[in-house]
Amino acid sequence: MRFFLTGCALCFISLPTLAESPIPAPSQGETKEVLPAPLLQISETEAFSRYVLLVDKEQRKLTVFERNGEKIKKVEEYPADIGKNGGNKTKRDDHRTPEGIYFLEQRLTQPKIPFSLYGALAFTTNYPNLFDQREKKTGSGIWLHAIPDSVPLTRGSRGCVVVRNEVIKKLADYIKLRETPILIFDQVNYLSKEEHEKRRLELNSFIEGWRQSWENNDLEKYMSYYDKDFKAPGFNFNSWKNHKAGLKTKYEYIKVHLSQPYIVQHNDQLLVKTLQRYESDQHVDYGVKTIYALKSGDSYKIIREEWTPFNQQEVAAAIARDNSLTAQANKSQQ
Repeated sequence: MRFFLTGCALCFISLPTLAESPIPAPSQGETKEVLPAPLLQISETEAFSRYVLLVDKEQRKLTVFERNGEKIKKVEEYPADIGKNGGNKTKRDDHRTPEGIYFLEQRLTQPKIPFSLYGALAFTTNYPNLFDQREKKTGSGIWLHAIPDSVPLTRGSRGCVVVRNEVIKKLADYIKLRETPILIFDQVNYLSKEEHEKRRLELNSFIEGWRQSWENNDLEKYMSYYDKDFKAPGFNFNSWKNHKAGLKTKYEYIKVHLSQPYIVQHNDQLLVKTLQRYESDQHVDYGVKTIYALKSGDSYKIIREEWTPFNQQEVAAAIARDNSLTAQANKSQQ
């Protein structure tokens, strides 16, 4: 397991607005390399998914992207159906497809799902996510699923993202449950390769600033990165500050090691996900750190942090299983 002294959250630096220089979705046969603006970095940490699914509602297509070192590359692109009604989902039964940063959580097959409605396979999402809940959005049951070949892919769904049966089977190979993101946009903006790299480096620098302020026990600077409405399990802004102040007096030193993070955006929403190793003179722990932030002026403010422990042996075993399955798949294709 590799860890980097690169952080995962948010500080006061000026960031360009994503809408500054958008490029339309590349047309078929276009040779100029462009990259999706919302997908800035796929973590190289094997415990996470190496793939991201990106849905463009206007283009009615689903694209699979893969990490390629520190870069990303397009893998596949498929036609997709969306909700009967246009616009972003806000309430139950509005027959709209939500727009945001979601994760694919459960895999469903027959007999749990009827083939006539969902085809051979379905994946649930975590709609409504944290950002949706803050906006009081309602509804549930937003899935990525298939339909029988006899059903038109243009009929409109109740809000789900829908693909053909042969496509859902291919997508299954790219999905790691609870780890693979599906980003859904009304329209996906693209950036030149140079602009994309510039923004990726800016946000990595931005994240590193947060890590350093934490590790340096610079409490005032550290807390300046948090929104006044910040929440974490058992904490609000004030209790979080008091908690960190208490640890500052308790420990002689702390070290915060973070793996290369996922960095994904949806309009003003930012999600950062990384493996975190925390060390002090009295305590050591490992876990997955997820940070949610909203844009505020030219910077971001953290609205929530989540941390879940993990066992390194379990992670190593999961990576070994994934590598074995990949090797078997490659062998069968030879």
